[in-house]
Amino acid sequence: MSKSVARQRNSLKHMRFMWFSAVLLVAILKAGQLLAEAPIMSAEQALESVASGDIVLIDIRSEQEWKESGLAAGAWPISMHRPDFATQLQTLLAQYAPEKIALICATGGRSSYIAEVLERNGIAGVVDVSEGMFGNQRGKGWIEKGLPLVDLKDAADAYDAARDTWAATN
Repeated sequence: MSKSVARQRNSLKHMRFMWFSAVLLVAILKAGQLLAEAPIMSAEQALESVASGDIVLIDIRSEQEWKESGLAAGAWPISMHRPDFATQLQTLLAQYAPEKIALICATGGRSSYIAEVLERNGIAGVVDVSEGMFGNQRGKGWIEKGLPLVDLKDAADAYDAARDTWAATN
């Protein structure tokens, strides 16, 4: 085989390698984007941020869960299990930047899921209180840490008052 043919083959192999490397790099970068987590916050950070007015905390669990355990102090009850959940989220997003909204559930699974779905759909920055009310590998959870709770009626009244304020200003 001539040196010219050998060089062409080596050049073709090099081009294939470079193309494969580029495709692999793009795939790795895309996978990283898909696996990116929403911003997270501990239960203590959420309590402090709610108290300072830096965030609004949304408890996305079911009504039955709220009745059984109570809600995190300052949280508004907006269940992801209700048919009007998306509409209620849109209303919140019209009032607050995504970074001002934090989600909490029982153990962090549902809040993480909703925050990531929002992010994949162009609404980045919604915070996940990742340890939830009952805890997981990221932390003990709101209740185990002894953070303040409110009952469903008080949480619903606070949410209704906020909605009344939005209606009056719009």
